[in-house]
Amino acid sequence: MELFNNTSLVFFLIGLLSMVSHAIKKWTQGEIIGNIIDWYVMKPRATLGAVLACMGGIGTAILSGALNDYTIGAQLLAAWGIGYAADTVNSQGVV
Repeated sequence: MELFNNTSLVFFLIGLLSMVSHAIKKWTQGEIIGNIIDWYVMKPRATLGAVLACMGGIGTAILSGALNDYTIGAQLLAAWGIGYAADTVNSQGVV
């Protein structure tokens, strides 16, 4: 039940938001042409792979006890880093 509580939900949301922040970084560097939503919609397989990597990483960190309190800054940063790194799986070239 550790994966299905409010604390876990916060960490999963942080992971997903950090994936979007990675896309924003790529957009500001000109690697994404058009809007950021196209980055995720144009190649659904890559997007699904990135989301699964993010959810798997966050889930593993929760089950291992590394992420258990979202009031601790280091744990927030760890969840952010997992999501940010997972979005690197979504490398589609210039979109």
